[in-house]
Amino acid sequence: MKILFLHANTPDYLSAGLFHGLRTLLGNNCVDLPRFDCMYSPLSKGVKDKIRGNAFTLYGLLDEIPEMVEQRFFIWHKNIHEFDLYIIADIWNQWETYIKLVRIVSATKIVVIDPSDSTRVFPFNNFSGNLIHIFLKWYYFKNAQIKYFKREIPDQEKLMTGLTLLPNFISKYLIPKRIYPINFSIPEEKITKVSVDFKTKKFTTVIVDEEVQNNLASSFFIPLGQELYKFSDENEYYKDIQLSKFGITTKRSGWDCLRHYEYAANGAVLCFKNLTNKNKESAPHGLNETNCIFYDSSQNLVEKLESISEQEYLILLENTYKWVVDNTTIALAKKLINQI
Repeated sequence: MKILFLHANTPDYLSAGLFHGLRTLLGNNCVDLPRFDCMYSPLSKGVKDKIRGNAFTLYGLLDEIPEMVEQRFFIWHKNIHEFDLYIIADIWNQWETYIKLVRIVSATKIVVIDPSDSTRVFPFNNFSGNLIHIFLKWYYFKNAQIKYFKREIPDQEKLMTGLTLLPNFISKYLIPKRIYPINFSIPEEKITKVSVDFKTKKFTTVIVDEEVQNNLASSFFIPLGQELYKFSDENEYYKDIQLSKFGITTKRSGWDCLRHYEYAANGAVLCFKNLTNKNKESAPHGLNETNCIFYDSSQNLVEKLESISEQEYLILLENTYKWVVDNTTIALAKKLINQI
C-alpha cells in the first residue's frame, strides 16, 4: 500500500504517532506532504522548543529518506493518482486541502483524522465563525464516502444543553457518516521493561489530580491548560516513572493523553480517575481492572491501593505492559490499514 500523508506540519500527538507507525511500517511508501519536520532526526533546538511537552517520546525519531524529496515536490500535479490511500491528518486545520483532494480523487480512498479534544463532529464546532465556510465544509463532507477517524467520540445517548445544543445535535444526528475510533500511541523503542525490585516509590513526581497531589508533599501538580514541565530531560522523566509503582492520570481536555502511554511504557500502573464516565468508544481503549486502577476520589484510591497484594501488583504490571504493546505506533498503523 502507498499512502499520501497530508498534514499541517504542526505538532499533534495523534498525527505524530500515526505517521511514525506508518513510516516505520511502510518506509518510503508513506509520503508526508509537506515534510513533517518535527518527526525527523536530528531535531534542532529551535524546532524542539516549539513542541508541547518538550518534544518527548514521539518526535525526532525518524531518518530522512533522500529519494522522497522529489515525491514531495511534484506530488500534487504529477503523482496524485499513484496512491492507494490519502490521509488528512487534521480535518479541522486542513479542510481546504480536503476539498481540493476530494475533487480529484475518489472519496473512498480518503481517510480523515479528527484529533480534537471536543466530541463535536466536523464541521460543527460552533456557529461563531464564517457561515459560508461552515456551509462549504458541510457540503463537501456530508455525503462523501470517506473514513472518518475520531479520538473523542460523541455519546449518541447524550446531548449537551444550552447554547451548545444545536451544533451538538447537528454534528451527532445530521452527518451521515460512520465514525471510526482512533487513539494515541507510543513508539515501540520507548517501551522499557522494569522489574518491581527497581521501584523505590509509590507515585510519579508529576501528579495531575489536585486532590491526590494535596496529600503528597514531594509531588508536582500541573493544572489543566498550563504548559508547566517538571522535567526538561526525557531520560530523567522516564527514570522517574520507572522508579514509581503507580502513575496518576485523569481526563484533561480529552480522555486520551500521551501520559497514559508514557507511564505504561515505563512500568507505572495507571490509576485513572473517573474512567467509568468515559464513552466506551472514545480513547483510550482496552483499559480495565486487570491493567488499571479505577478510582473516583483520593480516599477511594488509597483504599484500593492498600488492598493490593504484591502478587496482584505483579499481575497488574504485566498486564500494563501488554496493554501498551497493543498501543504502539506500529500497532496503530496496522489497525487503521486493516479498517480501510
